[in-house]
Amino acid sequence: MLKLAKSLALACALFAAACAAQAQTPRAVTIDDAAWLAGRWVGEGFGGQMEEAWAPPVGGQMIGHFRYWRDGEPQFYEFLVIDVVEGGLRMRLKHFNPDYTAWEDRETWTTFEPVSVLPEVIAFNGLTIRREGADRMVMTIRIRRGESVSEDTLRFQRAPL
Repeated sequence: MLKLAKSLALACALFAAACAAQAQTPRAVTIDDAAWLAGRWVGEGFGGQMEEAWAPPVGGQMIGHFRYWRDGEPQFYEFLVIDVVEGGLRMRLKHFNPDYTAWEDRETWTTFEPVSVLPEVIAFNGLTIRREGADRMVMTIRIRRGESVSEDTLRFQRAPL
């Protein structure tokens, strides 16, 4: 009887350890983790107005665009891509002047590498996107200007198309 009790105790311990290990194994990140971004967002930041729009996920990617204007005049645009790479979600973008001349070279992207993904937060190296409820989004971005680095907060509200 003692042998049966020890075997049962060992089996329970192994089962508990297996359950604990499974609970600690992180779920693989997919593009669907960013699907909440889909839609049109408007807000203010950098002393002007902004609009960002994202298409729903297709083929493991999301594409979007951003535009910024001040005093009714366009200042710059961005073409955006979020995809899945080893380590999580990555965002790449290209900037354009109002006359559509590119800031980056043809082969170069501004890239925000993956850090972490939670249901309400997508964190990249240098950029964090946080959802606040169903209709608000806050971006915190670190921008290097010469030798200094500044942190800017951009606030968006979900808007109709």
